Amino acid sequence: MTVTVKSKMPLVVPPSVRRRAGFKSGDKLEFKVTAGVVTIFPKQDSDDALTPEEEKIVRRGEAQLRRGESKPWRAVKHALAR
Repeated sequence: MTVTVKSKMPLVVPPSVRRRAGFKSGDKLEFKVTAGVVTIFPKQDSDDALTPEEEKIVRRGEAQLRRGESKPWRAVKHALAR
């Protein structure tokens, strides 16, 4: 789908695109621009987002699972509680 950017009109995301992306009225969106490409994604509420340290722990755990390693839930829960 193509839209035309106009100087006196805000950029509008067509309803069909919003539906396919799952955006609903009241959702907060975050825009990221990298090398001229705009990415739009739902902004998570701060209550739902992981802290950077929690995210590192989760990523480390995912890497361990990919390597076939595993840890008991108690160990994971203890690491997250720190």
